[in-house]
Amino acid sequence: MDWQQIEPILNKWGGDEQAWHRLFDKWESHGWHDHEAPSEKTNVLLVDASLVTTDGKPDMGALHDVLAKHVAGTISDLHLVSLFPYIGRQTDTAVDPRIRLYEDLGELSDDFQLMYELDPVAYNVEQFDVLSETDALIERLAYGATKIRVHAQSFRGMTREEVQDVLNLWHIVLHHYKPNGQLILAEDALDEAEPYLDVVDAVCHFDLASHVTLALAQGKATRLTEWARKMTAPPEGKTYFHFLSSAERDPFEKNLLDNHEPMLLAAHSILFSLQGIPSVDYRTLFGVSGPTDEEELVQSLKKDETRLNRFSGIIGQLNVKRTEPALSPYATQRIIDVDPHVFAVEREEKGRTVRLYTNVSESEVELDVQGTNLFTGERIEKITLSPYSYVWVRE
Repeated sequence: MDWQQIEPILNKWGGDEQAWHRLFDKWESHGWHDHEAPSEKTNVLLVDASLVTTDGKPDMGALHDVLAKHVAGTISDLHLVSLFPYIGRQTDTAVDPRIRLYEDLGELSDDFQLMYELDPVAYNVEQFDVLSETDALIERLAYGATKIRVHAQSFRGMTREEVQDVLNLWHIVLHHYKPNGQLILAEDALDEAEPYLDVVDAVCHFDLASHVTLALAQGKATRLTEWARKMTAPPEGKTYFHFLSSAERDPFEKNLLDNHEPMLLAAHSILFSLQGIPSVDYRTLFGVSGPTDEEELVQSLKKDETRLNRFSGIIGQLNVKRTEPALSPYATQRIIDVDPHVFAVEREEKGRTVRLYTNVSESEVELDVQGTNLFTGERIEKITLSPYSYVWVRE
């Protein structure tokens, strides 16, 4: 641990210096493993740790089995919620639940990077135990996390400077153990979160869903385009964390109209087009509302045409995205105007340019666009976008 970096922060908070040394000494002997840094291949799946059940009981082994068979290779990261505090299986009376959790998560991390929440509740600075909460952060890293999401509301009653100190400390600690890890800040108002970009790696964007919903409801991309154009380009090495639905909110599709499957895929094409790390909700991807038996979940994907088409459509978009360097979370972004019914964005990375077009309306739209269709590999000179269709074009 770089004590010179963290000592000025700790001195502000007081406390026992030896206690901090004991904390870091405790974790130095752990077998630490880093993972790849975020790239165009980084696709996150928000998933309830209790999603897959066996005989009506949560089964993380079954969860791993389903995800490994159906999304591994496309989904790179699992954002596991409802995981802490961990409750052991009923058969685990002779096994420390923490040991069982470590084993379960170790198996998942063979196929996926892992992302967890860390949301301590502190109503004022006196109540906030930065030592124990830092210990909790490191424990999550030891449990395989490469990404930790912290909600700004956890620090209610604390000043901005105090919050910056804590996030800066955690950023240093996280990157000590996982150099390619990510500290992600969730803040409902983006303008409130931007001042923290220097001390985190990514900031959540809660506004995307409402603007995409409005665009689809109105059949016009004008306001969505105006909003996206106002997004501040993050500092070098920083990015956003985008989603259409989150653990705190209903699945995105609940905001849409009837017969919304084409709309849903159009919305996700926008999500995957924007600069940042994209996250997909398991409820949307699998078409479930809560814990589901493994066999029922698998069979529904095979037999329910609507679920299968939704699943295949989203996975298909992600498979294209992960092959295109211009869709890296750090590739530059420029919002462009082409038609009132079309949301369009240009992404560029090291001279490689991709433009992405999504028709948010029921109208057919023709565009003079030249390039290679990333979905088909075909060269195009002009495109016709049917209602709610989309195309990604490389120059």
